Amino acid sequence: MTAPLFAPFRGWLIRPEWAERVVAGAYDAKTPDERRAIVEANPYSYFGVTRSAGDLSPGEVADDDELLRRGAETLSRILDAGAFAPSDQPAFYAYRLAYRDHVQTGIVGALEVDGLRDGRVLTHENVRPERASLLSHHLEVVGATSSPIALTHEPDPTLRGLLAAACARTPDVDHVVEDVRHLIWTLDPDESARVVELLADARVYVTDGHHRSAAALAGRDAHPDEHAFRRTLAVLFPADELRVEAFHRRAADVDGRSVEDLRRSLETVGTVRPATDADAAAPRARGEIGVYHDGHWSMLVLDPQERPSPLAALDVERLRRDVIGHVLGIDELAPDSGVDYVPGPSGVGELVARCDADGMLGFLVFPTDIHDLMAVAAAGELMPPKSSYFAPKPRSGVFLRILGTGATAHLPPS
Repeated sequence: MTAPLFAPFRGWLIRPEWAERVVAGAYDAKTPDERRAIVEANPYSYFGVTRSAGDLSPGEVADDDELLRRGAETLSRILDAGAFAPSDQPAFYAYRLAYRDHVQTGIVGALEVDGLRDGRVLTHENVRPERASLLSHHLEVVGATSSPIALTHEPDPTLRGLLAAACARTPDVDHVVEDVRHLIWTLDPDESARVVELLADARVYVTDGHHRSAAALAGRDAHPDEHAFRRTLAVLFPADELRVEAFHRRAADVDGRSVEDLRRSLETVGTVRPATDADAAAPRARGEIGVYHDGHWSMLVLDPQERPSPLAALDVERLRRDVIGHVLGIDELAPDSGVDYVPGPSGVGELVARCDADGMLGFLVFPTDIHDLMAVAAAGELMPPKSSYFAPKPRSGVFLRILGTGATAHLPPS
């Protein structure tokens, strides 16, 4: 018998008085220097639990084992301080993110990892093996997950009504992180049981957290008999409430072409015209890519395609294949590609500043539509990494699911 796709769990919630110190900001929207400064100034930041090699100080060397040791040490410090409150029974949580005039409300629970193999949970992005490996070992050494895999599904009016009723109560957590308001309500046993029923036959799509998904699968394989590793922390939002922004790219031109020479090279894949500034180069429709090179902007309009597949029709895939691959000669999917990513919310100014600092090329892309993402996943195809940026994002340090290994070996699994 197939286990329920989504199940309640004995979660740990951040205590309101600790939220300011523990809850992390958006990881991808910060540079390694910014993340490092936060950890150095605040030993309780959840950034300290999830640090990677890019967060090390210049000249500092630490292998994965050392990074994970530091992460486990930080989590132990946070737990010893009593920053999280454990629940007394399994439950789902209503999780609402509010940013300016945008609101999205989802369900936080424990996702059946096998769903990533049997077709109930569909993915759409390639992953970098080295990143997935670090996160897999993170599960064992740190022994907890706090960054939920983000999922979406077609809206369910009954589920939406259940959440609306729960959200009419006083929230258990109400905290603002970087202008995003995070509100959490614990569902009662009857509500949680109803959620299991409503999602029993659901087909869901990963929107954010493909590396965490790969790590959960690796953890499941490495611990086949341990119940805690059969599930992983996840949040499920309805597709019509998600806000998708672009994930812009930066890549090097190893041939060192001039602005005019590069424009001529780009004309092999589309039409190129000079642009006066970033606004004139900003893509306003599919097939348009803004190009920044040596202080100059251009607009590249990709040549039309005949009957492309869901993946081949995407701008991020055409940019990967035709521009970064064909024109620049870089395999974006290679671990050492050097391709860099700038989330849309960080602003064009951030992309320009980075390009001016290191001489790389900048590419502005049109956002991937949520239904395009779902079509690619349903077709069994895989997009390049960082093909879409969902904002606002769930944050690390709000929820905690205990695995009972490593730094949490003394605690019962969630």
